[in-house]
Amino acid sequence: MTAIAVLAALGAVATGLKTHPGGAPTSAPAPAAYAGATGAVDRGASAPITVTVRPSDRDDPECHKYVVDRPPSEVPRPPAVADAPAWVAKVGAVPGHYLSIELIVQGTGSDTVVLTALNVRIARIAAPLPWNAYSMFDGCGGGVGVHSYDLDLDAAHPRPVVFEGSTGLPLKVSERDPEVIEVNAETTSHDVSWYLELEWSSGNRTGTLPIGLDGGAPFRTSAVKGRPLYSYLPGGKAWEPSPFQE
Repeated sequence: MTAIAVLAALGAVATGLKTHPGGAPTSAPAPAAYAGATGAVDRGASAPITVTVRPSDRDDPECHKYVVDRPPSEVPRPPAVADAPAWVAKVGAVPGHYLSIELIVQGTGSDTVVLTALNVRIARIAAPLPWNAYSMFDGCGGGVGVHSYDLDLDAAHPRPVVFEGSTGLPLKVSERDPEVIEVNAETTSHDVSWYLELEWSSGNRTGTLPIGLDGGAPFRTSAVKGRPLYSYLPGGKAWEPSPFQE
């Protein structure tokens, strides 16, 4: 299984979620979910954009690590793509070390919408999950997108930083002209639940769109350093200790 399998299988577009005064969707966190979704604009208006979240192809095998609160003997082998959502739900998997995602932003009408800023809001930060780490060990491929941000979740004040050689916001989108924004979030020291917040303007309207998972849950990423790491090698019959322990 890959991060692509999980997000692609569960990905969706959702709009119209309500927000509390802090600006985040009101639904309770669902730490084992990985589906893509949009949040809702503040000020009570409907955002003139939709955002779909999908996995980003990053050339690093670490993007396929998960932490699971189970011993290897109780973790099923990596599933086929169609079975990935059930696998994640069954074992309660959480992305390990980092989560690399793409935001596909598209206008809902012919009017141009300017994406003015991308921010992060930390919903919760705690010690790394004391669970085993499991590497899918099938590589990621791909590279940095045109509009790419790195996000250090361990920073005192985490913020998306434009990747060197890439371009960031502002960007213009419409119904016929979507844009893709890549975000590579990483933690080596914590268990972090987080949202993205996309600021926009269109004509005399402005707003902020919190972005998380289906149902309003935040993204979640936990460090794996020092955790037992297992891999399921091609042709293997069981999880085995990985030779690439951190």
